[in-house]
Amino acid sequence: MSQNERAYRRLKDDIVALRLRPGDALNEAGLCAELGLGRTPVNQALHRLMHEGLVRILPRKGVLVLPLSMDEFAHLIEVRRLTEPPCAALAAARIEPEAVARLEALLAEQPDGLDAILESDRRFHALIAEASGNRVLAEVLAGLHGRSVRFWALSLATGHHLAEVAEEHAVILEALRRRDPEAAAAAMTAHIDSFARTLASRLG
Repeated sequence: MSQNERAYRRLKDDIVALRLRPGDALNEAGLCAELGLGRTPVNQALHRLMHEGLVRILPRKGVLVLPLSMDEFAHLIEVRRLTEPPCAALAAARIEPEAVARLEALLAEQPDGLDAILESDRRFHALIAEASGNRVLAEVLAGLHGRSVRFWALSLATGHHLAEVAEEHAVILEALRRRDPEAAAAAMTAHIDSFARTLASRLG
């Protein structure tokens, strides 16, 4: 892995898992020292994160981890409702037995800790996008997931939500297993709506 990629992954992981909190001010020199990397890879990583909507670079002032915004949350939910249910429907129509088996194996795992839970959720949605057979849609949804993951991390602070998500994932998988596009789309919509309700209660 290149130094650029190492810096990017470490900083993004810390931001999305809320170890770097919304509103935190970051110092580029301090990040270089913490990561043990030079200025160039850290600077390039920060610019990637800026384009993903996770930080703001303030000339001659430093870097700010962008606050969580209710407007951004509402917009993300709108886009997810428009894109993920049709993706699930496509996946149900096109999914191969091998993809079903991979999803079953993933849901059988018991991830331990926030990072593992977030990665498991990312893989679940990525596998469905891959099963849709539409690479452009899969790329769009990967970017959307990256922008949503901080909100998802925050939702896990609600004790019951993780159990709800596990049940919702199981319903989606069952619709895919039956190759039922309508049921898969409905299950994905219910999953997104559940996420929206939980976050709305957290963000007030």
